[in-house]
Amino acid sequence: SIVTAERDLSLFDGLISSNLKILLNLFERFKKDDGLRLFIQFGSSEEYGSEGSPFKEENREYPNSPYALVKQLTTNTAMMLHRNYGFPAMVVRPGNLFGPGQSRSKFIPYVIDQLKKGEPLNVSPCEQKRDFIYVDDFAEAIHRLFDNSDKCVGEIVNVSSGNSISLKEIIEFYKSELHSTSEVHYGALPYRENEAMDLRCSISKLYSITRPQYSVKQALKRNI
Repeated sequence: SIVTAERDLSLFDGLISSNLKILLNLFERFKKDDGLRLFIQFGSSEEYGSEGSPFKEENREYPNSPYALVKQLTTNTAMMLHRNYGFPAMVVRPGNLFGPGQSRSKFIPYVIDQLKKGEPLNVSPCEQKRDFIYVDDFAEAIHRLFDNSDKCVGEIVNVSSGNSISLKEIIEFYKSELHSTSEVHYGALPYRENEAMDLRCSISKLYSITRPQYSVKQALKRNI
């Protein structure tokens, strides 16, 4: 998928091709495969929008970007394919994934890279909170969902830590851990339009199957 929080409407064509059309192609390929027990469509916690945290799977969504809207459209399509055609689909809505190997353009790798080099960080005020989940915890959760496929078909499940932390707290944590001399210019960048200030997911559904091993601070430290 194209992953972007930009509000540019010209992104729609590419997003639909890399989300909805791929789902429909895979449905056509596997719709008569009796051996398929579970099909996971990866949505996004961005589908929920900016109001009502902690977000529960049954909440109505209010997506604020083309990416989030197309993810919601693909979620609804996957659920429709299940209801109308018996396709064994479920939707996983991840929190903010992070871990080794992540692109340096993403928030946490960017922060670590700049701090290690002692270079300045130009960021928003960073008061917004996000629900981060470490990649090892995420991978383990997906394994457990496959192991419990009979409980998962037709469900939407948040896979995150269930806790939110401000981006500023993450920067200050890494600045301390790395003993960095970098200057952090909070407010050098503006918030995005309709910025979600506390994107935290309810994980009560996930807890019925598995739960994350690491706290956010443990995972942040493990990441370096």
